[in-house]
Amino acid sequence: MVLFKLMDRVLGVVSTLLLARLLVPADFGLVAMAMSVLAIIELATSFNFEVALIQRREVERIHYDTAWTLNVMLAVVCGSVTALLAYPAALFYSEPRLTAVMLVLAGGWMLGGIENIATVDFRRRLDFRREFLYLLARRTMTFLLIIVLALSLRSYWALVAGSIGGRLIGVLLSYLMHPFRPRPCLQAARELIGFSAWTLASNLALVLQVKIPHFVVGRFLGAGPLGVFTIATEIAQLPSSDLMLPINRAVFPGFSRMAGDLALLRSTFLDVVAMVMLLAIPAAVGIAAVADPMVRTLFGEKWIDAVPLIQVMSLASALAAVTSNSASAYLAMGRPRLLTLVVTVRLFILVPAAVVLTQAMGLLGAALAELLASLLILGLSLPLLFSRLELSYLRFFSRAWRPLVGSALMAAGVQLVLDLMPSTTTGQSALELLAAIMAGLLLYAVAIVLLWLVSGRPEGAEQILLRRLMPMLKRGG
Repeated sequence: MVLFKLMDRVLGVVSTLLLARLLVPADFGLVAMAMSVLAIIELATSFNFEVALIQRREVERIHYDTAWTLNVMLAVVCGSVTALLAYPAALFYSEPRLTAVMLVLAGGWMLGGIENIATVDFRRRLDFRREFLYLLARRTMTFLLIIVLALSLRSYWALVAGSIGGRLIGVLLSYLMHPFRPRPCLQAARELIGFSAWTLASNLALVLQVKIPHFVVGRFLGAGPLGVFTIATEIAQLPSSDLMLPINRAVFPGFSRMAGDLALLRSTFLDVVAMVMLLAIPAAVGIAAVADPMVRTLFGEKWIDAVPLIQVMSLASALAAVTSNSASAYLAMGRPRLLTLVVTVRLFILVPAAVVLTQAMGLLGAALAELLASLLILGLSLPLLFSRLELSYLRFFSRAWRPLVGSALMAAGVQLVLDLMPSTTTGQSALELLAAIMAGLLLYAVAIVLLWLVSGRPEGAEQILLRRLMPMLKRGG
C-alpha cells in the first residue's frame, strides 16, 4: 500500500507537469470549478459501505448485493444532484461552459456506481498483492488515457473525458479482476446503513478539519498567506498522507479479523503502532529539522515564510502518528461512534483555536492551532482506546519511547550539522539539505539500535524489522 501511494504520487506529478504543457490554466480552472461542486456532494453522501463489509466477521451474498445496490442508488442521486446544480453553478461562477461540463460529469458519476463491490474482498482477505495490482492498473490506465486525450483534444474536455474514462476503467477492471456478479438487493440495508452513518459523520468531521484552517487563513490573511499555508501543510503532512494512510488501509481488515480475540488484537495493535512510530515520528521530526534548507532548495526564498509553519505542523503530524491506528481499531471493534466522537471533539477544539490564534499571530497562529488540537486530542484518544483494548499505559510506552528518544537525538544531530554548514546560495542549501538528511538517517538508525540493545532486545518494531530483514540479507549474501 505504501508502494502504491508512492507510485500514485509519482504518476500524479508527471501527469500535472505534462498537462500543464498541453493545456492552459483556464482549462484547469474550469474543471476545478466543477470538481469543487462534486466534492461537496460526494462528501455529503460518503457512507463507505466497503468499510462496513470489511468490519463484519461474517459476510453473505446479501451484504455484497445490498452494498452494491446502495452504491448504485447513491450514484444516481449524486449524478442527478450534479445535473440539477449544473446551471446554477454556471451562474454562480459566471462561466456558461460549466453547465455542459457538469452534465457530462454527472453521467460519469452514475456510471461509476455500478463498479463491482466485491473488489473489497482483496482487503477483507488481506490479499494486498491483488489490491496493489488493481489500484495500480486503474491509476496507470487512467493516467495514459488522460495524456492521450490531452494530446488529441488540447482543451478542458480532455480532463472531463479523462475523468469519465477513469470511472469506466475502474468498472471494467473491477469485473475483470473478481468473478462476483452483484444483483439488486436491499435486505441488509438497515445494518449496513446503521454502521456507515457513523463513518459518514467521521468523514465529514475529518474533511472539515482539513478545510477549516485554510478557510480561516484565506478569510483573515488573504490569498498570498493561504498559498504559503497550503504548501507548508502539504510538506508537514507527508508522513501521514504517504506513510500512515496506506498502512492503515492495510491493517484495518487485519484488525477486523482479530476483533473477536481481544488479546490478539491488543498485541497486533501494539506491533503496528510501534512500527508506525518507528517510521513516522522520525520522518515528521526530520522534516521539521530540515525545513529551512528544504524550502530554500525546493521552493526558493519567496517561500521562506513556510519554514516555521512546517516545523510546527510537523510536530502535530508526529503526535498524530501516536494515535494513527486508533481509527482502524475503533472500526474493527464495531465502535464507529467512538471514532466520530474523537474527530468531532478535535474539530471543536481546532475551529475556535484557528480563528483566535490566526487573528492574533497570523500564519504561525494557524499552525499552532493544529498543534494544540493534536496535543489535546491525544489526551482524549489514548484513554478511550486503552480502556477498550484493556491496554496499560506502561505496556504502550514500553514500545513507544525508543522512537521518541531516537528522533530527539536525530534532531539534535541534524541541527548540529546545519549549524556547521551555513548556506547563502541555492546550491549550498541543497548540499546542506543532503548532508542533514544523510546525517539524520545514520544517527537515527544508530540511536534506535543502541537503545534497543540497551533495553535488552525487547519485543517490538525493531525485532519485527530484524526478522524481516535477515532472510533478505541471507539471500543477498
